[in-house]
Amino acid sequence: MTIYFTAANDEAAAAALKSAPSGDETLTSEITPSGDAFTALIELVWGKSLDELSDDEAERSGVATTLTEGIARLGDALVGALADRDQGELEDLAGPWADQVPALKDEDLVDFLGNLQHLSRNAKASGGGVYAVETFS
Repeated sequence: MTIYFTAANDEAAAAALKSAPSGDETLTSEITPSGDAFTALIELVWGKSLDELSDDEAERSGVATTLTEGIARLGDALVGALADRDQGELEDLAGPWADQVPALKDEDLVDFLGNLQHLSRNAKASGGGVYAVETFS
């Protein structure tokens, strides 16, 4: 299971390694930021495949998820794109996303996208980031 959460910076996010984040400002999901399902989401949101992004290092670094000491940070440009999208636009991505990742259900993806957008909007408003940590319990 992966817990997505917001934090002011990488140092604050590192606290999640000691104690998993909990509460209203978290999203728990089986979708990991390093997995194929999340890669498909990035490509749908961004409108380009990761192969196309690899040609533009600045663009790729903005959408890529970075992993530092067990904590994943979603790219700031990706967080901004999720925050700025209309909720209906994100809900419309659920169908094509489910088509690419058949193990996922449309309704679960709509919930995931809505919750991830909420975290993204909070992170953008506070100048922080969206992070993820995998739990092993």
